[in-house]
Amino acid sequence: MASKHEQNRAEKRERLLKSAVEAFTETGFENTTVSDVVHRAGMTPSTFYNYYRDKDALRDELLATAAGRMLESLNAIRAKANGAEEYLGMASRALFEGLIANQSIAMLLRRNLSMLRSLLDDKSLRPVYAALRRDLEAAVADGGRDALDGDFSEAVLRAASVEISVVLLSRPDPDVNAAVEFLTRVLGTAFRFRSTRPAAS
Repeated sequence: MASKHEQNRAEKRERLLKSAVEAFTETGFENTTVSDVVHRAGMTPSTFYNYYRDKDALRDELLATAAGRMLESLNAIRAKANGAEEYLGMASRALFEGLIANQSIAMLLRRNLSMLRSLLDDKSLRPVYAALRRDLEAAVADGGRDALDGDFSEAVLRAASVEISVVLLSRPDPDVNAAVEFLTRVLGTAFRFRSTRPAAS
């Protein structure tokens, strides 16, 4: 059981994170200062710096939490999906629905689309991209198809998932089904390589 001190620290960290999300959503990440965050949280700057070095560290923690949830989701999808295309469809649906379903996250990202684009090479999300790459390579191999170029595949997955997310969040009535169908149709074509198994005579 956590001590009173540990509980107090956890509560203060949670207040800072909540205040950061509110500030990033209202004024944008670039325009938000540490003073804005601590004012919302009812704390002092010195308290803030006991937990985070700067506002980038706050953003990194938010992204790391999101990445952890994505990896948990991929673990469940990996156990259910039958083949590369089904895996891709289920993974993209989980991503897009996660963006749209949580209104506070959707509002935060809509206000910070430039930050969303920066996630292409964010260190917090690298494990997610790596897991997607490994899973698709394994699924393609199990299907008896030619090996994927892992670097190309990962680059396309990163760019497509981020940019389609930007489009979805930019629309007043985002259609997740259309986004999933488009992504699986376009990328699914790339995953349908020539079979390595000999043709039946």
